[in-house]
Amino acid sequence: MATTGRGEEGERRSEEKRRSEEKRREKRHEEKRREEKRKREEDSVTGFKKITKKRRRDNGLEEPTPGCSGDPGSSGPYARLNISRFNIHQVLGRGAFGKVVLASVPGSNINVAVKMISKRDNEDTILRERRILLAARHCPFLCHLYAAHQSQHRAYFITEYLSGGSLEDLIRMCGCLNIGNVRFYTAEMVSGLQFLHGLKIVHRDIKPDNIMLDADGHIRIIDLGLAQDGVSSSKNISGVTGTFHYMAPEVHRRKQYGAAVDWWSLGIVVSRMAAGRSPFYNGPVKQMAFKAIINEKPKFPSWLDADVKHLIKKLLHKDPQTRLGVSGNIREHPFFTTIGWEDLEERRVEPPFRPFRPVLENHHLQWPEHTVLHPVAGFTYVSPSWAR
Repeated sequence: MATTGRGEEGERRSEEKRRSEEKRREKRHEEKRREEKRKREEDSVTGFKKITKKRRRDNGLEEPTPGCSGDPGSSGPYARLNISRFNIHQVLGRGAFGKVVLASVPGSNINVAVKMISKRDNEDTILRERRILLAARHCPFLCHLYAAHQSQHRAYFITEYLSGGSLEDLIRMCGCLNIGNVRFYTAEMVSGLQFLHGLKIVHRDIKPDNIMLDADGHIRIIDLGLAQDGVSSSKNISGVTGTFHYMAPEVHRRKQYGAAVDWWSLGIVVSRMAAGRSPFYNGPVKQMAFKAIINEKPKFPSWLDADVKHLIKKLLHKDPQTRLGVSGNIREHPFFTTIGWEDLEERRVEPPFRPFRPVLENHHLQWPEHTVLHPVAGFTYVSPSWAR
């Protein structure tokens, strides 16, 4: 028995020694991997600096003018990247305040979207959008700001390029989406809206065109140009703002309103996804659309899933105080029974599909000559993650 005991003790010690040796090997391997990663990053920064220095020398350009570079103390290979260094490829969209173009970063394979806004009479709007974009960078379901720059006449927001296309594109291509896809996309939109509302921000223009898919197939809410911050239950806002067929009754009635308007718009978007159409008149005659939104009950096809129909009805209450999202916990609605919210918010839930990688068009735009700056005070910004 004693011999057996000594044998077992010897085996145990041998096993412990083997495990200890494995841990030391793993630790050395991890240290080596981190050192190689650090060296690659340093080489990347060095290479970027060489490329940009050569281009400045070849083009006879000086160092970026103060006011065009990043915040003092910002670091990384893009911290001093002047807006005129970007290669512009094509226009992605146009709006009331300017246009959005697809651009690439010199010396890298990074594509970005650049929103170009005229500074004339828009200073308050620009600064508000910058504040909101800075807040949005902490949510995985909102478009993220990389940097902000300016020239004499324009402000430039450099954001992620979301290559998966818009929800509008997806709806037009499919007609309507299957119920599992609708559930996933709606849940991610709910998370994004709740994040904004928790910061007292109202988007005011939720529609399929402003819901993009990233390269992995996750939802991103974009276009915060009409968003308003500082909105609370005691401080509402006013003004007819948004896209007509997605605007809530209180907006059409020119009353004061709050976050409930986003939940109404979400209801229209969910109907578009699930049924392929709006639950109200969606034609060109605005007076008919106005009357339907103000007075009529939403209409659905008979085959529509009962839970999604109930969800849409709750989101489209005429009274904003009883509208789901404002009244009650939307996450507890039966439509979301199968959603694990914690996994969803950590992006651990697999999207319904991964978008195809788009082929970029090489329509180069002529960039205007750089001129003397008249900065918008407190505007320029570079994200700490911009050098990733």
